[in-house]
Amino acid sequence: MEIHIRRGRRTDYAALAALCTWPASEGNRPRLFRRAVADLGYDLYVAEEGGRAIGVVAVSYVRALGLGGQRATLEELVVDPKRRGTGVGRQLAEFALRRARRRGARAFEACSPDVAAGRFLERVGFLPCGTRYSRALEEDPR
Repeated sequence: MEIHIRRGRRTDYAALAALCTWPASEGNRPRLFRRAVADLGYDLYVAEEGGRAIGVVAVSYVRALGLGGQRATLEELVVDPKRRGTGVGRQLAEFALRRARRRGARAFEACSPDVAAGRFLERVGFLPCGTRYSRALEEDPR
């Protein structure tokens, strides 16, 4: 069957939550998802086969003054476990890279949550670059 990549829709949350193992209805996640799909600074695309979601890629964009343009960041790239190793992830990654170029991004970054993801990122052309730090933010008490 042929894989079709399409823009994510506001109604995709349930199917993608199952695919990505997001909580089905925890708090405001479905609402945040709908906002992300509508956000012009965020791309969310779904890989479908036979009308069923088999993968998703999400990319955020920010203006980076030092780059003189936008920086794209890979936020999610998830493929149905039964379809891993069949090229779906590569197709989604290459699609996201083309889309970022068309949007004028000057750089594309990604974090690797584990060794296997790091190997995949290297296979599609990403290189290790520095150390990234993160800090959780508590809710604003106001």
